[in-house]
Amino acid sequence: MKMNMFKFQFIELKYASGQGCQPEPSDGRKAAAGFGGLAGISVLAAIYLTSWYSYLLFHSVVEIFSILVSFSIFMFAWNTLPFSRKRYLAVLGIAYLFVGGFDLLHMLSYKGMGILEVDGSNHATQAWIAARYIESISLLLLPFLFQRKVDYRPFLAVYSLVSAGLFLLIFVFHVFPDCYIEGRGLTPFKVISEYVICAILIAAALVLYRRRKNVDEIMFRLLLASFALTVASEIAFTSYVSVYGPANLIGHMLKLVSSYLIYRAIIARGLLKPYKTMFRDLAESQKELQHYSRSLESRVAERTLELEERNRELRYLSGQLVNAEEKERRRIARDLHDSIGQSLSAIKLSLENAAAGFTGRLERKELQELEKIASMARTAIAEVRRIIMNLRPPLLEKGIVNTMETLCLDFVRLYPDIRIEHNLRAPEELIPEDIKVIVFRLLQESLHNIAKHSGAARVEVLLSLEEGQLRFEVADDGHGFELDSAKAPPGPTGFGLTGMRERAELSGARFRILTRQKGGTLIQAVWPVQSQDGKAATAG
Repeated sequence: MKMNMFKFQFIELKYASGQGCQPEPSDGRKAAAGFGGLAGISVLAAIYLTSWYSYLLFHSVVEIFSILVSFSIFMFAWNTLPFSRKRYLAVLGIAYLFVGGFDLLHMLSYKGMGILEVDGSNHATQAWIAARYIESISLLLLPFLFQRKVDYRPFLAVYSLVSAGLFLLIFVFHVFPDCYIEGRGLTPFKVISEYVICAILIAAALVLYRRRKNVDEIMFRLLLASFALTVASEIAFTSYVSVYGPANLIGHMLKLVSSYLIYRAIIARGLLKPYKTMFRDLAESQKELQHYSRSLESRVAERTLELEERNRELRYLSGQLVNAEEKERRRIARDLHDSIGQSLSAIKLSLENAAAGFTGRLERKELQELEKIASMARTAIAEVRRIIMNLRPPLLEKGIVNTMETLCLDFVRLYPDIRIEHNLRAPEELIPEDIKVIVFRLLQESLHNIAKHSGAARVEVLLSLEEGQLRFEVADDGHGFELDSAKAPPGPTGFGLTGMRERAELSGARFRILTRQKGGTLIQAVWPVQSQDGKAATAG
């Protein structure tokens, strides 16, 4: 519905404002234009005929129309102020608020109205001159505000003060220069003021002509026509003797047409046209936004796929790196066991045999030296075995379940106050070799942290295979910790909490740590595991 509305407004603007591709005027359009002109002439003739019946009625109709135009300019400019980019129109609207106010005072104080308690026509003429000065000076100021970011508030304050001062001078203190004296007619001040106002309007037209590129062409022409009619009107107002005379009537007729042109220039072109243009631009912007939105969605989808592919490659490479590291650990452990370990064992055995064979033939001191060397060999063998255990436990060759049971038994022997319950029911043949190593490392690091930091009395270890998922869990009833602030030092594997998470996730596991103070800790890793036929592996 909104798009249809935008489309309709765009088409309406395209042909109503003279933009875009225009066809030649049809006979129907020519007829409509002729009818509009005829209607305008008829309205002017009807208003003129009211002067035959009552000049006060004629004068009131003309002034009311002029006042309505002035107040309409203000109301439209003021209410569109939050949305309009042309702030100079707000200043002009404020000016016409006070112009309309003085025109209203001029009408109410006109001779014969009997609404305001004033004598003669002097006050009405003074209000007229005040209104024309405000209007002409404002129109002269207008072109200088076209390209400026105008703050309307100082203008509102100035116009308010000036208008209040003029009102007090005319209607309260009666010190404003006289403009009309009964029986004598216009005063020199009034006549000179009319010519000064004409000069200001001509200057405004020249300035507007020099800055015509900043306004709509039709608005520019309408303003120039209005200026010209206003100048003609002011000249007519320099020659009347009676406020009901022909010169006064001609001046008001010219002012009526000038007010209409001001309405067409300011409201129809200066205020309404930008909003029609805004709807058109909004429709075009919406189309562009939809285009860019679709393009952006496509690009985001492409980048997301690329990022996912890069992440898969990174996980694959990281997994390969972990596998390569474990293979290298296995090779080094094997070399240590087969070469250095075997050599040290042979040295220890030779030293023990030598010491037994030389018993009674060597002095006690020499036997002690042999025993000391044999002890050093045993210490070296134990250290090599410890290094081999950290690099690649030989127990893993017997299976991860056996290795975990042994690790739990060794832990209980070292920490008899901590009881371990283990539930290990995962088939060895369904667990990949690389995951076995990660499970061993996670258990090793978890038990180290429990012994050093948890204060637990009971530990549960779980390794199960159900519905294609290998689940590893270590839970304790210790005092827990704040996970965000946890900085547990690495254990024998050099993992630490961060290393445990990284190793598990690089191997394809979902890893999490659940802990709270005085509520124990749960470390969990879950791997998807498939059997050899490609189906989800499940313990038999």
